[in-house]
Amino acid sequence: MSTIETAPDFTVLVVDDDHDVLAANARFLRVSGIDTLVAETAESALQRLQQHTVDVVVTDLRMPGCDGLEFARQARLSRPLMPIVFFSGFATVPDVVKAMRLGAVDFLEKPIEPEELLLTLQGIRDRYDGAIAAQRIAFGVSDETASFKTRVLAYEKYIIETSLLKHEGRISDVIDALQINRRTLNDKMLRLGITRFTED
Repeated sequence: MSTIETAPDFTVLVVDDDHDVLAANARFLRVSGIDTLVAETAESALQRLQQHTVDVVVTDLRMPGCDGLEFARQARLSRPLMPIVFFSGFATVPDVVKAMRLGAVDFLEKPIEPEELLLTLQGIRDRYDGAIAAQRIAFGVSDETASFKTRVLAYEKYIIETSLLKHEGRISDVIDALQINRRTLNDKMLRLGITRFTED
């Protein structure tokens, strides 16, 4: 069994109303070196987000009451940039489209192969490595040591880095997405120590 190379504070929240599947996935992730929180309902998952700093959410799409999509909408109110992975055994194309519009970074078929889930999380960790650290400062639940200015700078850095990743480093696309002019973007990238991933 492979393990994921993560920082000690890399935390994943897994949401699934199937207790047995939830327990099995959580056990596998923990053995693989991931700090894992669990929730059986959307309501309890929202409470976890208020109580803990979470880097990635992995959530079932189909759940009784508040489903995965509604949970994601509500989670976005407090964690607007957090990576979300959806999974389902009965997803339709409209479901996938809605999930992507809510910022889903991946969509897995249920039942999830443990190794596939692990590789997905490793890929997210690799892609968002610097940005996750910035997100923790910007959106930390109880980090009272960070000043407001530090949080704002971390938020800006996370926004720009995430957009660069999404657009594969194409500056012109980032400018369009963020509605910012090239000079301002270059100044912010220089000030925040952001490296351009590919040439425009």
